[in-house]
Amino acid sequence: MIKIFQKARFDLLQKNKTGKYFKYAIGEVVLVVIGILIALQINNWNEGQKINKREQVILENILQDLKNDKAGLKEIVAIRTEKAKSAEIMVSYYDGVEIEKLADYYYHWTNVLVWQAHNPRNTAFKELVNSGNFSIIKNGLVRGLLLDISDSYESLFVVRNHLYDDYTIYLYKPYSGILDYQDGIKVWSNRNTEIELSAEDVKEALQSKVIKNGFTLASFNNIDIKDKLVDILNTVDSAIDLIEKEIK
Repeated sequence: MIKIFQKARFDLLQKNKTGKYFKYAIGEVVLVVIGILIALQINNWNEGQKINKREQVILENILQDLKNDKAGLKEIVAIRTEKAKSAEIMVSYYDGVEIEKLADYYYHWTNVLVWQAHNPRNTAFKELVNSGNFSIIKNGLVRGLLLDISDSYESLFVVRNHLYDDYTIYLYKPYSGILDYQDGIKVWSNRNTEIELSAEDVKEALQSKVIKNGFTLASFNNIDIKDKLVDILNTVDSAIDLIEKEIK
């Protein structure tokens, strides 16, 4: 097409038809500009398709992480709930409730003290944030939910670290010189295990106000952590639903 314009301009120039020559020249420029714009549009479309495909891959990776995280969250919510119940039962023993079997004391004591924690499955999210490409996720609601989950975990870790410090001060250290940890672990692993337990050790432990305070704090903080985990779980559920819709 451009060669046709060039030949026409040359013929007009030869015939001294300057006015028409300039019209053809302008037409040639317009045609070139249109060609450039079309090429840019095609290039932009191709780049957009590449970005969309990359976003889909990222969302699929984040979705898989969230689904794995959801399973872990459900498990730890149940664990924290049971620890809070065991801590309440231990407090009741210190408030005068009769211990029917020594194995009950050993079980609930160990169930509180065994440290079990959940860490988020967020590898894809971290890699995306660290790369500085978080904005590749176009849906603002998805970005907001992912940030909410990250912030909620940070808040949870503060409480969890505080709980571990309480365990160390009020439970781990005081108990270390009174009860046999090995016996506690055996009973915790199997409540029907045949093992000789020490009534004297339990009686000594029941005299400690420090230990009672430890179980009071353990009950309160385990419930608090459980509630925070449930909130995170609900946000993870919302993020999973929204990302699945985005992928479709």
